[in-house]
Amino acid sequence: MTEAKPKKKQKGFAGSLAAFFSSLKLTIFLLITLALVSIIGTIIPQNQLREQYLRYYDESTYATLKAVGFLDMYHSWWFVLILALLAINLIACSWKHFPRAWYYFSHPTRILDATLEKAAKLVWRGTLAADKAADPESLMSRLEEVWPGSWHFTRRDGDSGVELHFAAERGRWSRLGVYFVHLSVLVIFAGGIIGSIYGIKGFVNIPEGERVSSFYTYGDQQKPIPLGFELECRDFSVEFYESGRPKEYSSDLVVYENGKPVVQKTIKVNHPLSHGGFTFYQASYGAYGGRVAVELHFRDRGGMVLPLQLEVGQPQRLPEDWGWIEALKVEKNYMRMGPAVLILRDPGKPGVKPYQFWAFLRYPEFGRANNKTNEFCVFKQLEERYYTGLQVNRDPGVWIVWLGCLMMILGLYVAFFMSHKRLWLRLTPDPDKPGRMLMVLVGNANKNQPSFAHEFEAVAEKIKAWK
Repeated sequence: MTEAKPKKKQKGFAGSLAAFFSSLKLTIFLLITLALVSIIGTIIPQNQLREQYLRYYDESTYATLKAVGFLDMYHSWWFVLILALLAINLIACSWKHFPRAWYYFSHPTRILDATLEKAAKLVWRGTLAADKAADPESLMSRLEEVWPGSWHFTRRDGDSGVELHFAAERGRWSRLGVYFVHLSVLVIFAGGIIGSIYGIKGFVNIPEGERVSSFYTYGDQQKPIPLGFELECRDFSVEFYESGRPKEYSSDLVVYENGKPVVQKTIKVNHPLSHGGFTFYQASYGAYGGRVAVELHFRDRGGMVLPLQLEVGQPQRLPEDWGWIEALKVEKNYMRMGPAVLILRDPGKPGVKPYQFWAFLRYPEFGRANNKTNEFCVFKQLEERYYTGLQVNRDPGVWIVWLGCLMMILGLYVAFFMSHKRLWLRLTPDPDKPGRMLMVLVGNANKNQPSFAHEFEAVAEKIKAWK
C-alpha cells in the first residue's frame, strides 16, 4: 500500500498537467497575451540605437524597456516561450480529441443496423425483386454507377434471413482536416521560433561604385556579420517631386563570388534581392558628397571669373595668394528655392575672417545681387554621390512558415469545403411479400446537409427505378 500511493499521486499530477495544457482558457490567455505583446512591438520601434530611444524616453525608461526585452521583442526568450506554450497547448488539445477522431476514421461503419437507421435523417424505403439481388457483385456494380464511391459489401444473418449490406463513402479525409490545420499552425510556429533564434536582421550602407562583404546588426552593438560574398552598388538613382520629396529610388546591385559577378538586379521598395540565404531590401538612401561646378566671380579684380570643380567637404587651394574655397554641403531644396550649395571662402589674408554664402542652381544672379562680399559664386552643375541603405534579413525559418501557410490553406479547404458523405443500403427478405426484398437506404453528411439531401434524393430515385 505504501508503494502504491506515490504512483497514484504521480498519475494525478500528470492528469492535472495534461488538463492544464489542453485547457481552452490557457489557449485564450496565450492568444490575448500574444496579441498584446505584438501591439507593444508595433508601438515601440525595434532594434534602434540608444540615441534614438533617448529622444522619446528618459534613461530609466530606456533601461527598463531594454531589460524586459521590449526593444528586441521578437528575439526575446519570453516571446519564444509564448510561442512554445501555445504550440504545446495546441498539441495537447489535438491529442485529447484525436484518438476518438482517428478511431472514427479508421473504423468505418459498414452495417446498417436498427440504431443507425433510427438516428438517420435521410431515409428511403422500397422493395426489390429477390432475383435482382441474387448476384450481390452485379448489384454493387449498379450502385457504383448510381453513386461513384468506395462501396463495400457485407453478408450476414438477420432475424428474417440473410441480410445484404452495402456501404459507401466519400471525403473521409475531411474528418481530419481540422487536425491538419492544427499541424500547419505548429509548422508556422516552428518556422517562427527558428527564425527568432537563428535569424539575423541588420543594415548596410553602400556608396555608389563600392563593394561590401559584411553588414551590421541593429542596436547599440552593431556587430559585423560576414555575407560570404561581395555586394556592389553599381548605380543608384532617385527621382524627386517638384516639392523636393523623393518620388522613387532604386539600386543596381551586383553580387560577386570569388571576384566574379554572379547575380545582378535592380531593387526598389518591395522588390528585394535574395542570395546566399540573405534578402536585401531597399530601405533608405543618402548623399555622402559629390562634385559641384561653380564659377567664382571677383568683384575687385576686374570682374574676373574662375571656373572650379569642387568636391563637397574637401577644401581646395586657389592659385596665387587667393586663399581657399570649399563646398561645405549641398541642399536639395534650400528655402524652397531648389538645389543650393553652401560655399566657405577663406581669402587667406591676415585679419580677414573666412565667410560663407549660398549659391543657387536656379538663380544664377543671386550672388551678383549680394554686395556684402567681394566674391560670389554661380552654381552651374551638381554631380551628387549617393549611398544606398539596405535592410538585410536572414531568416532560415521563412520557408517553413510558407510551408505551414500552404498546409493551412489546404487544411482549411478540406475542413470547411469538403464533407464526409456516406450511404448505406440494406436488403432483407420481405416477410409479407415472398420473392421481394426490403430495401432501406440511409445517407449522412457531416457538413452541408441540405446539398447532400438533394444528392440523396437523386440516388433514391435511381434505385427506385430498379423495380
